[in-house]
Amino acid sequence: MTEFDVALHRALKNLQSAGPVQVKETPPHGKPADLTIAIATYDDFDGTYFTIHSILVHHREILDRVEFVLLDNNPEGLPAPMLESFAGYIDRFRYIPFTDVRSTAVRDVLFRKATGKYVLVLDSHVILAPGSLSALLTYFDANPETADLIQGPMLSQDSSHIAATHMDPKWRNGMFGSWGVDPRAKQHPDMPFEIVMQGLGAFACRREAWPGLNSHFTGFGGEEGYIHEKFRINGGKVVCLPEFGWHHRFERPAGVPYRINWEDRVHNYLLGWNEVGWDIDSLHRQFSKYLGDSYPEIRRRAELSVQRPELAFGGVIVLSDDRRVAPWRSCLAEAESIELTVHRAIPSQDDGLDGWRTASAFVAGLDKAILLGWKSVVFLDEARVIEPALAYKLRNIADDLPAEADSAVVHAHGEDPVGAALVVRAAAYRTLRDELSRSISGSLPSDLSLATYLLERGAVDVVLDRSLSRVRVLGEPDPVIEETKPDLGVVVVNLDLDIDRWKASWHRFIRLPRVAAVERVAAFEDATNQDAAFAVSWRRAVARATEKGWDSVLITADDVNVLDASASILEHARRELDLRPWDVVQLGHDAKSRDGALLDGSAMLRTSPENRGVHAVLVHSRAFERILDAIADPEADPEAFGKWAGHHRTLGDYLVEANAGGMLTCLTLAPGIASTRSLLRSGAIESEYSRRFSL
Repeated sequence: MTEFDVALHRALKNLQSAGPVQVKETPPHGKPADLTIAIATYDDFDGTYFTIHSILVHHREILDRVEFVLLDNNPEGLPAPMLESFAGYIDRFRYIPFTDVRSTAVRDVLFRKATGKYVLVLDSHVILAPGSLSALLTYFDANPETADLIQGPMLSQDSSHIAATHMDPKWRNGMFGSWGVDPRAKQHPDMPFEIVMQGLGAFACRREAWPGLNSHFTGFGGEEGYIHEKFRINGGKVVCLPEFGWHHRFERPAGVPYRINWEDRVHNYLLGWNEVGWDIDSLHRQFSKYLGDSYPEIRRRAELSVQRPELAFGGVIVLSDDRRVAPWRSCLAEAESIELTVHRAIPSQDDGLDGWRTASAFVAGLDKAILLGWKSVVFLDEARVIEPALAYKLRNIADDLPAEADSAVVHAHGEDPVGAALVVRAAAYRTLRDELSRSISGSLPSDLSLATYLLERGAVDVVLDRSLSRVRVLGEPDPVIEETKPDLGVVVVNLDLDIDRWKASWHRFIRLPRVAAVERVAAFEDATNQDAAFAVSWRRAVARATEKGWDSVLITADDVNVLDASASILEHARRELDLRPWDVVQLGHDAKSRDGALLDGSAMLRTSPENRGVHAVLVHSRAFERILDAIADPEADPEAFGKWAGHHRTLGDYLVEANAGGMLTCLTLAPGIASTRSLLRSGAIESEYSRRFSL
C-alpha cells in the first residue's frame, strides 16, 4: 500500500467516525468598531487562517478600531468547527454560518452583518501589505462621508512590485476585465486616483454607500464591472489607493471546492448588465466567440434561469411549523418539481401559542428578506399546495400591484384569508418586523391572522374568483383527473415547409410532460393570406386529433418558442378544460413582454411578431365535431371555406365570435394566470365568462 493509499484510508476512516458538524452563529460582540473586516469562505481553512492571522500579526496598530466578520458558506464542511473556534480567542470576532445563498454574491450579506461605519471585504486567501490598513483608515478619516468604492493595487506573486492597479473594461478568457497597471501608482504612491474597475479580492466602502449585488446572482462570476458601475450610478467613484496593497492566492492545489460553470457566469452577467443598462448583445457576441459551438446551449439555459418567476418579485418564503415535518417536505418537493426556490421560516423558539408562533415565523421571514436584499417577498402557508402555475400567478399579481402598495393579501372570493398568500415589499420590512416583534414580547391572540393584521394596516386586498392554490390534506393523495381517452397531442403547423424548423419544433414539444405524440401538418399553399392558410391547417389539425382519439390537442405554428413556463402553464390550461366547460383555451403572446424581450416577463408560448394574430390554441375533444362542422372543408368545398375565411380576419377573431355566439366556450390566457378577469384579453370573452359563471 502506497503512502497516498494510507493517507486516503486514514482520511476515509476519520470521515466515517466523525459525527455531523455542529456550529452556531456567534452573537454580536456589542463593541464599537470603525472598520469591519469581512470575509466569506467556503472550505478554505488555510486561506482564512492566514488571512486573519496576518492581520493580527502585521497590522496591530489598528486592531482597536476593527471587528472581524467571518461568513462560512459551507458550515457543514469539516473546517467549520475550527473556523467557529476563532471567536473564542480573537477579540471582536463574529462567526456566521450561512447557507441561504451559496455563491460569491454572499458578499452582499457581509454588509448587513457588519456594524462598522466602513466595511473592508476580503477574499479568504488575501494577504494585506504592511501599512495598508492604516492607509485605508486614514483615507476614511479624511473622507468620512465618501460615496466611493476604495480599492488598491494587487501585488505580484513575490510581492515585490505592483501587478495590477485596475482592470480595463475588456473581455479576457470569458471574463469582463483585463489586468492593467497605471504608472501613477508608482510615481505618486501617496495620491489616490480614479479607475474604471478592479478585481474584487479586496475592496472597501462606507457601509451605507454599498449599492448591493443582485440578490439572484448564483455561483461564481459577473460582479466585476457591474458593481463598479453601480457606484457610479449612485454618484460615487472607484478610487485606487496606491498604499492599500494586497496579495491574492490564485493557486488551489486541491481544486476549487464550490461550483464554477459557464451557465452561472452568463446568468450573472445577464442579470447584472441588464440592471445597469449595459449592452447584452455584446455579451453574447463575446461568449459566442470564446465558447464557440457550446455557447448556444449555455445561453439557452442561462436565459431560462433568469426568467424564473421568483426573480420577478424577490423570493418565496413558506411559513412553517417546525413541530411537523411532513408539510414542509411536501412544499419543498412541490417547489423542486417546478424548479422554484423556496425558503423556510419557522418560529424562533419551540414553545408558544399558535398566534405567537405565526408572528414569530413571519418576523423570521422578514429578517431573511432583509438579509438577502429582496425587493419584495411572497409568504405562503405550508398548508397550501405549491401547484405548477402558482409562481406565475403570483408573479403577475406582484407586477400588477400599485407602486405605492407596501403589502397585499391574495385570497379567493368568499375564502377565509387566514391561509392567504401575502406579498410584502421592501419598504415595509422593518416597520412590520418591529411592530410584530414588540407584539410578540407582549400578548398576542392565539388565533392571530397575519392576513387580517395586514389588511387592518392598509394592505391591498387582491380577491380572485377562485383559490390561488389548493389546501393540503395530509395523508390523502392529491385528486387525480380520470383520463377517459389517450393523452394530449400536439399538432405543429409547418408554415414555410422548412423541415429543420419542423424538427426543432418536434424536439421542443415532445419533451413536455403528458404529450402523447407530436404530429405535423403542412400549411395551406396560399402564402398571400397566412391567417387563412393557418386556419385551414388548424382545421386539418382538429381532424388529425379526431382520428387519433386524443383527449385534447395543442395546435401551434412552428415558429412558436417553448419557454420555461411551458409545462406548468400547459398543465394549468388543461386543468381549465377538464374542470370547467371551456372548449378552447387560447395561449397568446404575453402582453407584458416586448416582442420576446428577455427580462420583461416570460410567456409560455411566444409567437413571432408577424404571426401574433394566430395564437396557439388548446382544444378539448368535446369541441372537435362542432369545429369540423362549422368550418367547411377547404378541399371538399373551397367556395364555402373561402366565404368563411373572408369573414374572419384571423383564427382568433373566429374563436371570439364563436364564443359570443354560443357555439364554443373560449378562454384566453395570458401565461401566468387563468382566473383573474383583468387578464382576460377580449371583451367578448370576458363578458361570456362573466355571464356563464356570474363572477
